[in-house]
Amino acid sequence: MISISGSPIDSAMNSGLLEKLNLANQRLQNRDVLLWGHEAKAEALNRLGWIDLPTKSTQLLPKFDAIAALRRKNSINQIVLCGMGGSSLAPEVIAASNLESELPLIIIDSTDPADLLPILHSDLSTTLFILASKSGTTIETNSHRALFHSELGKQNLVVSDHLIVITDPDSSLEIWAKDNGVPVLNGFSDVGGRFSALSAFGLAPAAICGIDVSILLDEAQDVLLELAKPNNPAVLLALAIFESGTPFISLPDSPLSQWIEQLIAESTGKEGKGVLPVVENHQPENSKILRVNFTPLTDKSQSKEIHLNTSLGGQFLIWEWATALLCYLLEVNPFDQPNVTLAKERANSVLADKGFSVAPITKNEVPTFLKDFISKIEPVGYLGILAFLPRTFESQINELSTEFKRLVNIPITVGWGPRYLHSTGQFHKGGVPTGSFLILTHEGEPDLSIPGENYSFAQLQKAQALGDLAALTESKLNVLHLTLSKDLTFNKINQSLREVF
Repeated sequence: MISISGSPIDSAMNSGLLEKLNLANQRLQNRDVLLWGHEAKAEALNRLGWIDLPTKSTQLLPKFDAIAALRRKNSINQIVLCGMGGSSLAPEVIAASNLESELPLIIIDSTDPADLLPILHSDLSTTLFILASKSGTTIETNSHRALFHSELGKQNLVVSDHLIVITDPDSSLEIWAKDNGVPVLNGFSDVGGRFSALSAFGLAPAAICGIDVSILLDEAQDVLLELAKPNNPAVLLALAIFESGTPFISLPDSPLSQWIEQLIAESTGKEGKGVLPVVENHQPENSKILRVNFTPLTDKSQSKEIHLNTSLGGQFLIWEWATALLCYLLEVNPFDQPNVTLAKERANSVLADKGFSVAPITKNEVPTFLKDFISKIEPVGYLGILAFLPRTFESQINELSTEFKRLVNIPITVGWGPRYLHSTGQFHKGGVPTGSFLILTHEGEPDLSIPGENYSFAQLQKAQALGDLAALTESKLNVLHLTLSKDLTFNKINQSLREVF
């Protein structure tokens, strides 16, 4: 069952673009690789496999069941997923859903030693690590692989009982896995990472935890039949977003919204265009931003609200479908991420040159720099707080966001580094160029070495922060970098904001 309603949907039903988008919907259903133009054809030829996933992924279910059975036999009681972006966000949504599960799923998408040490110091004899990377070259996931594989060896544990890899066929990660006797689940090579929720990348981690993911495929199959019809929910959703009048939409604060954030921001945010999802608790007061809720319409609903109510499997497919159509309306290629490379290149330069030392802004200088930073924030723009910090700082980040919200009535997003580099990072540099960015790093202890590399996890994290700082600066965007220390704390930053403004 699907219901989509609200004033923006009523407007979409009367839009002059509706007939055009219904025709585009038919072309998408028929896998027309020219839907997004000739320049996108080469990529689209190998990126439309997600349309078939509700049916195609059923062939994977026996493999998932076999791995889950082996997990039970080996008395595994802790499952850790190491993955970034599309390799971790969908499993996180499924694991947080109301579907019955035997074990929780722990997500590792951080390079901060403080986030890694608790796992490293846990009982690895009862732990299964899932290493997920479509390309097999993801630096964060390969660093996690090196760390945990080395530790399993030190503890004389059988790696095939405690490691499993999800990757595309013939990737470097698959080659490593086969060389080391590690089981491999292959993804479909014609499915891009952020469209992979209903593939092995999205489903396998949840299935290994004991969740019946066949439910999601059945739900998606039902929705797929609806998407073949004109004026379907994905068509109306894409059209309502396109005609909303701002490059932002608001979503509830939930794991599903984090997945949608990556899907839309990275797919649409390029060529100076795009749509940036903003979680609800960071939305400005009296906002004119379109808000999408995942609940039925009520009497209290506002004029700028859409209510999309359907199953979780249906949500995955509708948002993927709507994103593809939204990219058609924006005239951008939904399957590339051209600006992600810039930050990676700058981070690699920092690693190669050992350029980790940057003169930090002192606590006495903070008020001056903050005042200058805020003065450059565009009234129609947005603020991105980019935190290369342990997740234990979440409450402090929320407090900082509240302080900024008091000063600037614009959308505020929070990105945890390096996680956001695989999500909104593309929009920051390639989308609508009105963002201002506060990058936060810290002087953390202790550190962790990365086996086989000449840099540590803390240095990798710092390089990624400095790499994105350089990429944002090169893109001529308003950016400020503050390093937390014993002298410069969140309290000091918040105090400076209150004093100056």
